[in-house]
Amino acid sequence: MAEANTARSEAIESEAAQMRERVLVEVEPHRWAISWWARLYRRFSKRWLVSNHVRNFCQPFTVEGKENLEGVSGPMLVIANHSSHFDTVIVLQALPQRIYGRLAVVAAADRMYRSRWKGMWNSLRYNSFPITRGGGREALAYSQWLLHHGWSLLIFPEGKRSRTGELMAHHGGPAILALSQNLPVLPMYIEGARDILPPGTQHSRPAPVHLKIGPLRHIPQGANIADAKHLMEEAIRSLSNGQQAKAA
Repeated sequence: MAEANTARSEAIESEAAQMRERVLVEVEPHRWAISWWARLYRRFSKRWLVSNHVRNFCQPFTVEGKENLEGVSGPMLVIANHSSHFDTVIVLQALPQRIYGRLAVVAAADRMYRSRWKGMWNSLRYNSFPITRGGGREALAYSQWLLHHGWSLLIFPEGKRSRTGELMAHHGGPAILALSQNLPVLPMYIEGARDILPPGTQHSRPAPVHLKIGPLRHIPQGANIADAKHLMEEAIRSLSNGQQAKAA
């Protein structure tokens, strides 16, 4: 019994240490990622860095709600559920150039930017930038700067991957961004991406993936953070239930 309690205590302490370490990971964004040459690189390399990736592992890849992208342009927040490392390229593949070319991807600093070179590569190929989980409003500074200068953001409001595939509660950051910049929200729901790289496995495998794109949602004037967060959660949940939410 004593050994079991000791092992449990060590496991809890290890998990707590990892959580503290995540919070302490702070990386400055690579601002060169929005330069003309980096944008040109992503435009001409999308075929290899995004499309081929989706084609090889999303078999088949189907998209529902493409009509909801007609006439839509930024700045805005593109939000989606999160259950796989493939989620980013799946969303990027579905976006037209007018949105893709002015989109930045919010990435967890403790996951995607621990390695300097890996972080630089992610910034170049996806225009991602690091955000410190648990960093509060200060962690949103670069996000707000991008939005203010006409960029859209792809963000996963759950904050981490769902290991079960079930939708999780949203964090408040995306709601704060939408309210502070008075931005519309484009919701998406990704189904099947979790099966490409299931939890506990090391090798990716092809799996059917279906992407649902909802209509652009506008947060009502006078809404608070809780209201905005609820609207985002319901926009994605309605897509997961097979419904097409009506534009607000």
